[in-house]
Amino acid sequence: MSPNLLNAEGKPPRWLAPCLAALVALTPFAIDTYLPAIPAMAIALGVEVAQVQHSVSSYLLGFAVGQLCGGPLSDRWGRILVGTIGLGIFIVSTALIIFANNVELLVALRFCQAVGGGFATVICGAIVRDLYHGREAARIMSMIATMMLVAPMAAPMIGSSLLTLGDWHAIFIFLLIYALLMMILVRVILPETVSGFRRARRQKSARRTMFSGYGQIFRCPRALGFLFGQALVSGCMFIYITTAPFVFMEHFGVSSANFPLMFGSCVLGLLLMVQLNIRLLKVFEPRQILLVGMTLQMCACVLLLVSTLYFGQDQSLLAWMVPLVLAMGSIGIITPNSAACYLEFFPRISGTANALYGASLFIAGGVLGGLVNSFHTGTLIPVAAGMLACSVAALCMALFVARARSPIEIEERR
Repeated sequence: MSPNLLNAEGKPPRWLAPCLAALVALTPFAIDTYLPAIPAMAIALGVEVAQVQHSVSSYLLGFAVGQLCGGPLSDRWGRILVGTIGLGIFIVSTALIIFANNVELLVALRFCQAVGGGFATVICGAIVRDLYHGREAARIMSMIATMMLVAPMAAPMIGSSLLTLGDWHAIFIFLLIYALLMMILVRVILPETVSGFRRARRQKSARRTMFSGYGQIFRCPRALGFLFGQALVSGCMFIYITTAPFVFMEHFGVSSANFPLMFGSCVLGLLLMVQLNIRLLKVFEPRQILLVGMTLQMCACVLLLVSTLYFGQDQSLLAWMVPLVLAMGSIGIITPNSAACYLEFFPRISGTANALYGASLFIAGGVLGGLVNSFHTGTLIPVAAGMLACSVAALCMALFVARARSPIEIEERR
């Protein structure tokens, strides 16, 4: 049974944010810890590395599916039950992966593992929306984002360390143990924020279809402005991630040993901006900070493209890194505020809304990143131009569709 949630001041306890961050970290751990082991897995399974890499794509697809299905279910059945089901699927799939002896089975099990991960992590944003509103919601999401940024940095190092102690199986044993700990967290520590009365009302009023909430979301233009704006910002980030090996190692000649330092500098920029966002929220509304963040990213992307066009092949690494770190760092003040503004429209279907939000980031980011990668010309121009296009479109979405300069009225959330 969940502990009493509210403290003496009538507010959720401080331990809730790190607990939710630990659960959300399940996904970056599941994706990034086994990346260093892909060559070894290919040898063990007797296939090419490219075939094993399909398991990354299958995880991203399965995670989006898990979120889209798990969100509406969490609104009807409650957060804890859906989280438990998801972790159960994740645990069983991970245990079976340890015994996988062919790449086809690996890819299929990674899809199932991701569906469970989507179920388990989609409840986190919904719990935040159930308990917090406005500035407080954005502040809690910023705290979660701060801790979440540590996971992608630590995961490859954990995977490499486990490889030195054993083979690739050790990585999935680690994921199995982590998922079991998360099961204890969900069952014993996290609160159920959907009351029995609310679940009963939803069961009765949503008999037509459990996915009717998605129709409600798509009938709210302002919310879609925040949603699609953030999806384009995510696309800007995925363009950077998918092209980073070419940009640093091939174009600038950075060694594989120094590549993590270049890659991590953007993560450091994100961390600093997230901390700045927490302080800004004491004074400004989330929608105001969001517009500043999007404008900052657009200006940084303009500098990135101008620098690329002006210097051409003679562009220095410093001339590329300064606007890049600024563009990626601005995401730290865009994402928490964008999520808070979007979820504010849907207090009764926060699970469904959060599911669509999370899935759209993966889908849009993957599609846009792959699209820019397909225009590869051996120069940095497609990368810089693609990032600028995404940032301009995101700002237009926030200004003209979400109308972020106007307050979010209570009437629009009913």
